[in-house]
Amino acid sequence: MVLDDVLLALLGGRDSSAWELMRRHDEIFGSARRMDIVRVMASVTRLERAGFLRVDTAVPARMASSNRRTCSLTAAGRQRQRTWLCALPPDVSIEDVYVRGMLAVESADEATFDMFIRSGLAVTRARMHALADDVAGAAAVTRAKAAFERETVRALALWLHQLPDHRLPRSVAG
Repeated sequence: MVLDDVLLALLGGRDSSAWELMRRHDEIFGSARRMDIVRVMASVTRLERAGFLRVDTAVPARMASSNRRTCSLTAAGRQRQRTWLCALPPDVSIEDVYVRGMLAVESADEATFDMFIRSGLAVTRARMHALADDVAGAAAVTRAKAAFERETVRALALWLHQLPDHRLPRSVAG
């Protein structure tokens, strides 16, 4: 998982400072995935140099720290955000789908969110077809592994179907 893409996904919902991005990430993913502000600031600098976000340099005196300047997506940043959320490779990990799904719930506009759901379901369908191959003659551990994978993918598909129920209604598309 690339921090740059995670931050771009978070910015899809609203403009935020590096500090706010770090806090929102922590709220979504908890202490097990906590990021430090130094990594976030380095990522913001990289993304700004690449043209994916703008950093507001007009900062009130009370917010003089560079981690308090507001970041916003550029058109290129919004396109990269959509591509990363929705272009799921066939071998994407379940953990990666979970992370992208949580970010899509939090920050994606309706069209991007819907595209993420369609992409996630397409990947799970393809994986279920691949797992449907007969493993009856295989070793016990191979059969057990295939059964676990099938159930995990089935649970992921169910979660993806339910994910729209967890989004707050959006009055304005981002």
